Amino acid sequence: MRSNLRSQKGFTILETLVAAGVSGALLAAALPNLSTALSASRLQAGLRSTAQHVRLARATAVGKNLQSRVVVSENGATLTTQVLRNGTWTSSGIPLVFADGTRVSSVSPSASALTFTSQGTTSGAVTITLRTAAGDSRSLTVSLLGAVEAS
Repeated sequence: MRSNLRSQKGFTILETLVAAGVSGALLAAALPNLSTALSASRLQAGLRSTAQHVRLARATAVGKNLQSRVVVSENGATLTTQVLRNGTWTSSGIPLVFADGTRVSSVSPSASALTFTSQGTTSGAVTITLRTAAGDSRSLTVSLLGAVEAS
């Protein structure tokens, strides 16, 4: 009977517990890096989406031969494109809603909007800054001619 027990293959409870302990320690060491990487990824995705939204607003202005603007919500969590029709700003397209923890912290020099003329130009260079809850930030600059560049 003892020879049958010796021939069985597998791990002992002690080996399993040691492997679980080592795995847990490695996971605990990796979690802070994972959180940082996730925050950076959300910020980068927000920056790309913002650039795309700004380019779409410019294309809308040129395509419809109307003024358009990108408006930031009060809490900075949403970007909305609006066009000026008959003296009234009306929403156009689908608003951009940022992932949790990512917000527009500033639009400079204007407080909350970036406006394009019907030719696709702005009144001057505009910088849009995104910030995460962790404090990381990235900016987009929109030139006088409407070119978008991440910085």
